[in-house]
Amino acid sequence: MRLRRRKQATAVAVAVLGGLLSAGTPAAVAAPSAPGSPAVATSDRTDDGTLPAVWPRPQSIKASGPSVPLFAEVTLVVGAHADPYAVDALRQILRDAGVRTVHEALPGRGPVVRLGGDGAQGALRSLHAPDRGDLPSGGYRIAVGRVAGRDTVAMDGVGEDGLFHGVQTLRQLITDESVAGVTVRDWPGTAVRGMTEGFYGQPWTRAERLAQIGFMGRTKQNRYLYAAGDDPYRQARWRDPYPADRRADFRALAERARAEHVTLGWAVAPGQAMCMSSDNDVKALTKKLDAMWALGVRVFQLQFQDVSYSEWHCDSDADTFGSGPEAAARAQARVASKVARHLADRHPDAEPLSVMPTEFYQDGSTDYRRALAEELDDRVQIAWTGVGVVPRTITGGELAGARATFRHPLVTMDNYPVNDYAQDRIFLGPYTGRDPAVAMGSAALLANAMEQPSASRIPLFTAADFAWNPKGYRPQESWQAAIDDLAGDDARTRDALRALAGNSATSVLGGDESAYLQPLLAAFWQSRTTTDATAQADAARSLRAAFTVMRETPQRLKGPADGRLDGEVRPWTEQLSRYGRAGELAVDLLQAQSRGDGAAAWQASLALEPVRKATKASGATVGKGVLGPFLDRVRREADAWTGADRDAGTVTEAPGSHTVRLNRSRPVETVTAMTVPGSGAGAGATLEAHVPGEGWRSLGPVSPTGWTQTPARGLRVDAIRISWPTGGPSTPPVITGTMPPIVPESPMGSSIGTGASGSARGRAPQVRALVPWFGDEPAARLDLVRGETDAEIGGGPQRVEARLAARRPAEVRGTLTAEAPEGIEVRVPKQTRVPRGSRTAVPVEITVPAGTPAGEYEVPIGFGEERSTLTVRAYPRTAGTDLVRTAAVSSSGDETPDFPATAASDGDPETRWSSPAEDGAWWQAELPQPARVGQVVLHWQDAYASRYRIQVSADGRTWRTAATVRNGQGGRESIRMDAKDTRFLRVQGDARATEFGYSLWSVEAYAVAATE
Repeated sequence: MRLRRRKQATAVAVAVLGGLLSAGTPAAVAAPSAPGSPAVATSDRTDDGTLPAVWPRPQSIKASGPSVPLFAEVTLVVGAHADPYAVDALRQILRDAGVRTVHEALPGRGPVVRLGGDGAQGALRSLHAPDRGDLPSGGYRIAVGRVAGRDTVAMDGVGEDGLFHGVQTLRQLITDESVAGVTVRDWPGTAVRGMTEGFYGQPWTRAERLAQIGFMGRTKQNRYLYAAGDDPYRQARWRDPYPADRRADFRALAERARAEHVTLGWAVAPGQAMCMSSDNDVKALTKKLDAMWALGVRVFQLQFQDVSYSEWHCDSDADTFGSGPEAAARAQARVASKVARHLADRHPDAEPLSVMPTEFYQDGSTDYRRALAEELDDRVQIAWTGVGVVPRTITGGELAGARATFRHPLVTMDNYPVNDYAQDRIFLGPYTGRDPAVAMGSAALLANAMEQPSASRIPLFTAADFAWNPKGYRPQESWQAAIDDLAGDDARTRDALRALAGNSATSVLGGDESAYLQPLLAAFWQSRTTTDATAQADAARSLRAAFTVMRETPQRLKGPADGRLDGEVRPWTEQLSRYGRAGELAVDLLQAQSRGDGAAAWQASLALEPVRKATKASGATVGKGVLGPFLDRVRREADAWTGADRDAGTVTEAPGSHTVRLNRSRPVETVTAMTVPGSGAGAGATLEAHVPGEGWRSLGPVSPTGWTQTPARGLRVDAIRISWPTGGPSTPPVITGTMPPIVPESPMGSSIGTGASGSARGRAPQVRALVPWFGDEPAARLDLVRGETDAEIGGGPQRVEARLAARRPAEVRGTLTAEAPEGIEVRVPKQTRVPRGSRTAVPVEITVPAGTPAGEYEVPIGFGEERSTLTVRAYPRTAGTDLVRTAAVSSSGDETPDFPATAASDGDPETRWSSPAEDGAWWQAELPQPARVGQVVLHWQDAYASRYRIQVSADGRTWRTAATVRNGQGGRESIRMDAKDTRFLRVQGDARATEFGYSLWSVEAYAVAATE
């Protein structure tokens, strides 16, 4: 599905705005129903934790009694017209369950398994199974229990596929050589459901397609549409027959598809090489379709998505149709209608023809769409992708609108999980964002697979689950089942596949990347703010174990899909492995720093650097927005601990020395040096400090571990250096600039400027950083997470956080102070510890007692010599109902009539007001009577204001500002104030946070409580 079409279909930026349409009770359909139409049958599913998991999730499964053990002998009674493929599948299932002898007639021995026919229906009645009733085609019933004194499993089905579907469920009901005691009544919620091989890239092999068909049979999918993007025989060379080997591929695929109850489809895109008005070209097209029919294809699609409105491929087309969208639609309708008539006459058993139109993703009625709907044969179905090429959501309302426009049944061809437009990604997250009405109202629901067939099974499994039972679909449960289905029984393989899928879960559809990992990351960071050593160790151990699974993923995933998965996803498993190793080293690094082991931390830091570099160089993306930022944060934390994040002076390099020249003479408490381990140690490298008027003074040797930390005891110096003997004449130093956090290695591995001669180069230490710790700066920096806070008068305490950043090469201890003004109560901890290199959050509790006048109060906060000020806005308590609900509302302008000002006050959480794209737009309410307003609550849609004011007025002409928001964050924002005599209230925008206008789901206003 590479977006290689006109204007790239605006890439994947077309998104769907608006709410989801609920479709009511799920419909069991043999043919597609209109969105929201009454159900044919209703689901009576009962969940029971003791029942075995069955996928796709059945419409109804209930416990009915004890399980039936399967012994070495079983009696299989098959109905006269039972599906032979279902019978074969059942025999294999029994063999896999340990059955060695299958008796073909009663009395036989062992449990009785009845498959179809009158005998099965009688047994189902005896077992009190629900009646067949109005089960649609593809539905089935299963009951397990005792009939006439014998253990019995009975199954019947509806239509050609029912028994086969039932057998797939029975396979999952067998555990520990026993059939669970259940009653199942099940049916497909979508008549046609399956997948498309429609990506641009390397087409699948015969073996891959055959395996995919087997997967589809197991998951009760019944349509495989071949539409490979780079197959010339279905595009530019559509007239030519396939070569012999390709014809053999199709025959094999068709044979396997019949066995798995999958209808094989073939799509052709002739529009770029066809004279649409030519009967001869139409005959050539139907000849190609007849040839594909002979190979086993049973459903066809014509694709015109790449057709131009102004380019024809013969002169007669322009004469016959003219030009423009309507002309293109008439031409396409002519060809499709002739093909549909040919198929009806020549192949009456063929499934309905479908057409992928040029306008397959747009919304609403257009000249092209109206002309196509008018001219197209009624038997033809129309394919669409939803509103957008890869839409985040597809709603029942959008489907209904498209059906009303096209006036033909719709085949929903969903471009997920296809990844040809984002080839650095594999999309392994669950199928989401589609209304149940989309599945039940589509003539077919097909998901477009990735170039990686085995990996595609994870999202395709969930799409199949959704299509089978749209109302019962639970994405996360289905996703876990999909992962387990592909991984098999090995626990190590399952863990690795969960790691790969979990770190490849986001897409245009949404999703949470690395969701399983994020709680471990949060716990790890949280543990580092405490003094609980056990909690720190536990959090680090759990996180490191998760990283170990990631590192081992390439080795653990060699088995799934008969070894094919490994080759498909190797770039991503290798990248995940790099991140896993980097994560292990990152945890080791910070843990070593926490216990004060600088040498071990430095070893981990050096080992981490090339791995991190390799992750950045890879073309595969995993853990997007999570793994990279985690490592970046680790680097910042580590640099804060070592001091490498400090700008201490300018670096000069010369043979025999690496010098940091300070901006002025300053007292230095400690010096930290980081070098490549072993380099320079044998040459007698030493740390030295330059005392003005005295010269260089030795502080001690450089450690062979590469980590050297030496006390300077407050020595007042203007430079520090590492020096070593060079064995040659010295040269003047060269200033190379301000010292960076880490001096990068040269390509040969030596530090920049460390060698002047060949003999010195081999013995010179490779200096990575040289850090002075000053005694004349604060021990810890102080700032407030929020410099202001709202507090209700007489209400409970409000909590803000003061942040302390350590600036010493050791733990800092002290007391946070707060000077409370009259009327304000402040509580802070008695003692505060700030570990080396950390940024510690210290809670500050603010309480405003009853009787305190409303207004702003300043609370000075201090730690040592550091000072900051917290502004407390004291506001009266509010009470009562929302004043806006009964107000008359207006605005400076509405984006469209669909998003009026009244939508923000109607109490409906699914309606909203949207303004034009103007910074100065406003929304206003006229209250029924004057009020003393104490609180305004805004619920922003994605398009919010970064700066805005709440203005009030007594007469609607003279306005005053009651509150100013300078850093709007969107979502729900509560703004406190004390605005007396308010009759008019306005949300006045000052700056937009997005390129769009302002958009509010709702505005609420509350009056000050009467007792205030």
